[in-house]
Amino acid sequence: MQPDFEISMSSNFLCSQSVKEASARSPEMEKENNNVPNWKARMTNQMKYYVCFCKAAAFIAGAIFCYNVVNYNVVGVLATYFTGAFNQDAIHKSAVLVNVLGGLQVVAVACSRAFPRSFGFRKIIIVSTAINILGLLMLYLSASNRIPNTNFVPYIFVCVLIAVGEFGGSSILDRVLLDQLISGHENIEQIDWKRAWCRRNAWLIIAKVLVFIIPLDGSWSTMFWISMCIIGGAGFISLVSSCFFHGGYPASCTKTHPETSGECNLKKDHETLPHDLPFKSGEIQLIKSSSNAGAEAQQKSPSPICSVKQVNVADLLLRMIPMWSTFIVFSLVISTADTFFNLQDDSMVAEVTTSKFLLAKDALKVVAGSLCGRFLGSRRLSRREQNFVLKLIICVGMIISVICPSLAWQVEVQRLKKAHKMASLDEKVPMSDWCMAPLFGLWGLMEGFSMRGLNEFFNYHVSKSVEDSGSEIYNKIPIAMGYLLSAVCVSVCKGWFGDTLNKSRLDKYYRMITVLAWINLCWFFFVTTFYSTKEEADEDGVELQESKVQLVIIEDAP
Repeated sequence: MQPDFEISMSSNFLCSQSVKEASARSPEMEKENNNVPNWKARMTNQMKYYVCFCKAAAFIAGAIFCYNVVNYNVVGVLATYFTGAFNQDAIHKSAVLVNVLGGLQVVAVACSRAFPRSFGFRKIIIVSTAINILGLLMLYLSASNRIPNTNFVPYIFVCVLIAVGEFGGSSILDRVLLDQLISGHENIEQIDWKRAWCRRNAWLIIAKVLVFIIPLDGSWSTMFWISMCIIGGAGFISLVSSCFFHGGYPASCTKTHPETSGECNLKKDHETLPHDLPFKSGEIQLIKSSSNAGAEAQQKSPSPICSVKQVNVADLLLRMIPMWSTFIVFSLVISTADTFFNLQDDSMVAEVTTSKFLLAKDALKVVAGSLCGRFLGSRRLSRREQNFVLKLIICVGMIISVICPSLAWQVEVQRLKKAHKMASLDEKVPMSDWCMAPLFGLWGLMEGFSMRGLNEFFNYHVSKSVEDSGSEIYNKIPIAMGYLLSAVCVSVCKGWFGDTLNKSRLDKYYRMITVLAWINLCWFFFVTTFYSTKEEADEDGVELQESKVQLVIIEDAP
């Protein structure tokens, strides 16, 4: 069955017809009427390009919306609930739980990318929904005081359940959504990936924008109860969507997509001309068509050629370890923001809800990633330029990762000054939470630039077989390690945290994170120098070989 998004595009015909009509009219009529049909045609074609009214896509987007409501209004702000659930060391225990939950969620998302799809879409949805509801049920019983004297260990189990429930949540549904937008194509080369990703992003944007319209508010027990109902509804909608799948179950449950970035398609010279290919003066035909040299060599030669695609996968991953090491401390900064920004916002006069700050943060993250994709996709860069631009994008995120905790440090200093002037430290500080807006904005920008740059950097430096799903799996490892490191740092600095944020010295902790971020930035500069030296030396060797071969060809020409 042909998918719903196969809509005929008639923009070229409309444009040609309008040009013919305009040429036959007088200049006055052309000025008055020529722009109207062209503008309407362009708008119509743009709507057809970006919007796909597909039943399966609509149901999947509805399920993603349900998960977004729970994630932004409940799971994303659990730090504030954990703080009120303990009588002693509340801030320390809350921070550890949030870091454990965040690290497990990163692992769950990575596992959802590598999980054997033979298990079945419906089974994944049913199991993950049941586990997620069980975790929220335990939180509901705790918030309604039906489980007396709740200690630290049961909350660890709750975090595990919620993280495992994330396995079948938005992380897998957005892939299924893309599958439905590309289903019906037998040949993967015929798929318009840019249009499919645009339509997928359009549905995801709708699912997030609706969260602003339908906020979730009330006591914690009420919010947990409503969240259980919403998660159950999300699971039901996901199962209903499977009834409208084109050709049965989605395609990417059994395969990966060739372009994981979806917005840019960098030309990789090391795929067309392997940098480790030995130069031989007799193989002039191999270099004559430089754009397809590597592909022709692999098709014509019966013996294997030493190209990047055929290098051992372990060796390729080892090349990424220095770059990954810089993202451990970077993830420490992210986990610190994920833990304490919510607590800071909750301790101030609430003019904007934390969920809206989180939505704005994710919006800036998407904008930053899209800008990187547009920049990379709009220019034809050489190999050296690609390597430099990707490192520059990551560097922008690394610099923001230094600015973000340093600014949070200064905000906390001012907040504590006002807190110590109050009669009681248990009250909210008379300080507007709008001062947290720049912090959430910097948080989103540093994630958008650095993570997009890391994914493209991974895709650039590894073979195609690893690239298909590797950037979604292997790049999660340093992020999960950063959350674990954050839990360790909070435990080591336990003396800085009291029962409430006003009785803690969070400013000292931010100062420590800022120092670590500065050290990590220096380490990043050293790592990029290592990559620059190696890659530029390889490219210079390839250019020298190409110049020699071209010289031989010119001399032999009649």
